[in-house]
Amino acid sequence: MYDIIIIGAGISGASFARKISKYAKTLLIESKKELDVKTNIFPEHNNPYLKNINLNNDEIFPKEHIKTNYLGKKVNGIIDSKEFGNSLGKIVYTEILIDSLIKDFLDNGGNIKFNEKVKLVNRTTNKMEVITSKNIYYCKLLIIATGSSDFKLQRSLGFSVPDTFSGIFTHIYGDEDIINENFDFSYLFHLNPQISNNGPFFFNVGKRRISTGFLGNIDESEESLRKKLNRILENYKPIEPYLRNLKWSNSSFITCKISKHPINNFSQDRVLVLGEAAGLVTAFFYEGFLSGLLSAEFAMKTIKSIIDNDHDFSKMELEYYDKKINKNLLENYYKNGLACEYLFYNPNSKVMNVIWDTYTKLIKENKRLRKEICEAYWLQDITSYDTNRDKWAGEQLFKKLPTVSKITLGPKFIKALMKF
Repeated sequence: MYDIIIIGAGISGASFARKISKYAKTLLIESKKELDVKTNIFPEHNNPYLKNINLNNDEIFPKEHIKTNYLGKKVNGIIDSKEFGNSLGKIVYTEILIDSLIKDFLDNGGNIKFNEKVKLVNRTTNKMEVITSKNIYYCKLLIIATGSSDFKLQRSLGFSVPDTFSGIFTHIYGDEDIINENFDFSYLFHLNPQISNNGPFFFNVGKRRISTGFLGNIDESEESLRKKLNRILENYKPIEPYLRNLKWSNSSFITCKISKHPINNFSQDRVLVLGEAAGLVTAFFYEGFLSGLLSAEFAMKTIKSIIDNDHDFSKMELEYYDKKINKNLLENYYKNGLACEYLFYNPNSKVMNVIWDTYTKLIKENKRLRKEICEAYWLQDITSYDTNRDKWAGEQLFKKLPTVSKITLGPKFIKALMKF
């Protein structure tokens, strides 16, 4: 009998397991044999929620994140942290970071099962029964941290599920000297409605490897995503200089589901939902790293308090977790993503293009905006995020629109501001 069973060894599941295993007998179950290779950005604002990890370990964090490129058709909006003194954060090899979290978890006495898929969960008055492809386990509290991979379990327990979209990514490889010559930035974010009117195309630049991909449209099949990514890498003029003398393999393309738009409730009797499984992904950037770490932190604080007071894990006790998520993420930080999603992602390609092109020019020309973006990377307490900076940015973007676009898009900007 375990105190806690966690399903899913992504960033939210592994970071929570590492934290809570100091206080409770814990089992972590992962359906895959091994973790996918992933290269992500790791902004400074993540640091407070991942304590006692050596940020100078270049196996986990191979590079400083110095520069971001908001790639436009004519003008690139460059955020260079050297303009204001500090790096924006790190590039992280996510699978190596998670391995490190799991090692700490095991050192704390935790137990992990890889390549074991959960088939069914039964709830009784005093325990949860977890039936996997290989065994049956029992626990007092169940944590769902399965990302967007499968919502059957979530539905079976009465939780709603987030909106999901198809995405694709791969890694490009080459000599470090060539990568440094081709890329003078750490992260690229690019919108083009011909790629997707639903999300970005990106580069995350590590050492000897670069992660790239895009979020597809709702109705795109895996095959169409694969063909599109291959066409982009082979023929898309704006990124040709970055790919010179580098290699990739179509066989390494990974299609996946990506969540956004949080579910209504994150807790029930004896169950919590963390991270992307709860839709805790920013609606504009599709960034779930911070939310995964934060949800793990809030869950740990909620559960440790219950353990310390020797209570059961009733919904009433676990609702503190819901309150923390709502107050510290949804009611401030996430409002930026919702407003940007409404403004930038549009089925009308002309509207999408004019807003994105205007935004990249604004970044290039407006020093205060560049500084505001840097400060969002650096924020050490995301729970105190000030949405006034986003309102101001939206006002500056509207002012810079062409005159005709101001007339036609005025109501849209007003509605976006109302989301704050």
